[in-house]
Amino acid sequence: MRYYETLYIAHPDYEDARLDELKNNVDERIRNHGAEIVNSYIWGKRRLAYEVNKFRYGTYMMLQYSVQEPFIDELNSWMELQEPILAYLTTRLDDAPVIREDSNGEASFNEQVVEVKKTTEAEG
Repeated sequence: MRYYETLYIAHPDYEDARLDELKNNVDERIRNHGAEIVNSYIWGKRRLAYEVNKFRYGTYMMLQYSVQEPFIDELNSWMELQEPILAYLTTRLDDAPVIREDSNGEASFNEQVVEVKKTTEAEG
């Protein structure tokens, strides 16, 4: 199993509802390829190091997932065509990513299952 992390920058003027919709579309696209999402969250609006499409700010969004067969080229081609996505970067992780907890301090059910699997694999 390989782990990947995709950081993508969304249009800075999108409100929360549109950002959630974009995040859900990207998550769905990843799941359609048989990947299991470990973390997917909106990191926040930040100033860019340089202008991208004449924008100085962008909303950073993080996605970490595991997959058996890589499909990075297809994902990058799809992201290139998405108008709300200004830039993106996908990297392969050496180790499993740390599971991010919700704002209430508890991991969701799916995240707990992944954590149990990781612990069992490490012990066995």
